Amino acid sequence: MAEQKPYLPGRTYIFRITKGKDLMEALSDFCHDNATVCSYDIANKKYDKRVISKPVEMLSLMGNVSIMDNRANIRANIVLVNGEGKTDGGQLAAGTKVFSAEVFIQELVGEPKVRKQDKVTKLNLWI
Repeated sequence: MAEQKPYLPGRTYIFRITKGKDLMEALSDFCHDNATVCSYDIANKKYDKRVISKPVEMLSLMGNVSIMDNRANIRANIVLVNGEGKTDGGQLAAGTKVFSAEVFIQELVGEPKVRKQDKVTKLNLWI
């Protein structure tokens, strides 16, 4: 079993992101124009990036902020829906532009989680 460390709720952040900001940089609630997501190809051990090039609404964005190479590293998974009710999603990538957004972030107090590339999977995982 993986090592477990306790985390306590810390500060709560609630804020709005303005139109035109990059979602990966700012984190958001509704997407417009292009959304960029990735899916992990297990056989080739790499992410395949794809662009969704029509307006979509974000149904969910869930993830975490860790440390990698001494910098903040955002890993977030996103679910989107188009005007026909069809969903798409994957790991959020830079290039997704915001139409409107309201964000809730819960800080966890404890030892910071650090990521490094796993030699077997080639994924950036917590160490």
